[in-house]
Amino acid sequence: MRYKITLSYDGTDFCGWQHQPNGNSIQDAVQAAGQKLFGQGISVVGSGRTDAGVHAIAQVAHFDADKVLPAKNVVGGFNAYLPRSVRVTAASQADDTFNARKSAKKKTYMYLMYVGDSLPVLNDRALCLENEPDILRMNMCAYQLVGIHDFSTFMAAGGGAKTFTRTVFDAHFERDGRFIKFFITADGFLYNMVRIITAQLLKAGRGVDVDIAGLIEKRDRAYAKELAPACGLYLYSVEYGANE
Repeated sequence: MRYKITLSYDGTDFCGWQHQPNGNSIQDAVQAAGQKLFGQGISVVGSGRTDAGVHAIAQVAHFDADKVLPAKNVVGGFNAYLPRSVRVTAASQADDTFNARKSAKKKTYMYLMYVGDSLPVLNDRALCLENEPDILRMNMCAYQLVGIHDFSTFMAAGGGAKTFTRTVFDAHFERDGRFIKFFITADGFLYNMVRIITAQLLKAGRGVDVDIAGLIEKRDRAYAKELAPACGLYLYSVEYGANE
């Protein structure tokens, strides 16, 4: 039986989603909980790898297990064994062809920041900006990301991607009180792509002349060396076909 689950987690104390030999990964925590719940080892496949310190509002994963359980028991059972920083928020049975990573059509990341004095409650969960950025200017730059492009300039070393072309469907900033949220939706992302892009857009917000279209054409990370902190990044949603 194949199961599809949705997870929310605070990535502060984890080495990231993916299993690491000497690390504390979210994948390991979910698999350990699943083994207790189903009485067998399970292999959990996520929609994508979030890095150390990156959070998720709605990470999607799948796994196979012999035992058939109703959705509410899957949710409650996982949460009984998971640390409080990781929660399963939804579960369902899935077709055997469903793959959380390969079946995904769109993914949206959110980068969360706020303006003003640093708030301890938001430590490791949002980026504090001392000065008010120019959101209009940042949105004008973000618009240049939309389309089918080679995003090599916005990829850190070590990701292992074999192709660098991605389709960005939307990229924009929203203001919510003192909070500023950057949303970007694409068919996939390169290693550290959102954090590198965010760093460039924040430069534009500080009045620096940033040519996003020109940076895309460079296809060279040397022209976009800055990296926004992991603490503000959230995997916001993952979209699938109508029947998945």
